[in-house]
Amino acid sequence: MVPILGRRNVVELEEGTTVGHLSNLMAQNAGLKRQGYLGNYRVAGGDLAVLVNGKSIQLLEGVGTPLHEGDEVVFLPPAAGG
Repeated sequence: MVPILGRRNVVELEEGTTVGHLSNLMAQNAGLKRQGYLGNYRVAGGDLAVLVNGKSIQLLEGVGTPLHEGDEVVFLPPAAGG
């Protein structure tokens, strides 16, 4: 994810913008064309762990989770190893 998005981004959004909208905006800013994906990872599926203020969006409202001022969103790709 770092080569695609960088380590840290601060983005100003309208109140109530969703995680899905944010991920599409981040993808667009990185020059990616596929909506709903960051690189090869589907945002709405289990490809990425997406956290809002430390909580998985799967425990919230998924990609429809609304964002508010000061929220921290983290996109974590799957880890490989063994």
